[in-house]
Amino acid sequence: MNDSAPAGGAVKWLPLLLLIVLGAIWGGNPSFSKSLVTSGISPAAVVFWQTLGAGVLLSIVCIVRRTPIRLSRRAIIYYLVIGVIGIDLAYIMLVFSVRHLTVGYVSVLVLFSPLLTYVFAILLRIERINLLRGLGILVGFAGAAVLVVPDGSLPSPDLLGVALLAFIVPAGYATANIFAEWGRPADADNVALAAGTMFAAAAGALIVTLIAGNFHPVWVDFAHREVILFGFSLATAIAFLIFYLIVALAGAVYLGQVGYIVTLAGVGWGVLFFGETVSVWLWVAIAIVGVGVGMVNLGKKKPA
Repeated sequence: MNDSAPAGGAVKWLPLLLLIVLGAIWGGNPSFSKSLVTSGISPAAVVFWQTLGAGVLLSIVCIVRRTPIRLSRRAIIYYLVIGVIGIDLAYIMLVFSVRHLTVGYVSVLVLFSPLLTYVFAILLRIERINLLRGLGILVGFAGAAVLVVPDGSLPSPDLLGVALLAFIVPAGYATANIFAEWGRPADADNVALAAGTMFAAAAGALIVTLIAGNFHPVWVDFAHREVILFGFSLATAIAFLIFYLIVALAGAVYLGQVGYIVTLAGVGWGVLFFGETVSVWLWVAIAIVGVGVGMVNLGKKKPA
């Protein structure tokens, strides 16, 4: 009896601890990306090495667990759609955007993925519109308007075009969210799906780098930036393992709260590593978008 109480407390606090760690890791993605692209590595090359390294590490986990990576037609389609749209398109645009914009700005964009996920679900008639959730979308887009005010959170009015283009990042995430549920192979292992998706993303990013002629050979002049690149891969693999562990312990609804931690952590990493100053407009945008996301979450019917 005495041994059961500490164990119960440990299990209760473990999902929260993992959620904070996951938010801190994902919040570091823009900072990782900014440090790499400013050192001369192209966005597609960053994504290639990030996803390839993560795919190898996740594959090792699959081998240890004796879990095969499926190669059925449905599984391959899943890997390609999530890998190319949810990772390649979104991550390459994230890396490109953070080269011109602040880490804090790009971090706030993560909060828009649940809003756009609901919008896409309505357009595809997967879900019906709800008054509270509809108002939440309007509030969220009001936050987007504050976010792109040229004299507000942007470093320069000339960057408005890049700032608007950066919304491809949450749009890519939202598309992946929809297909991850709709196109998921039956009885598939989560870690194996993540490994296959990473390899598909690596293949797509490799094609982009070869076409653009900016492939980055890490074995030539191996230095500080290559260490950061491999650290990025390791962080990505660990994040996916924590992601699925949280889902197993506390469920996907609980996991959805990580977006707030990602945004705050991303802003914090930008201040810590790049000395960025966070404008009042950016905090206002975070608050407004956060309220919108909260309304969308509250308006969602709980599953039976």
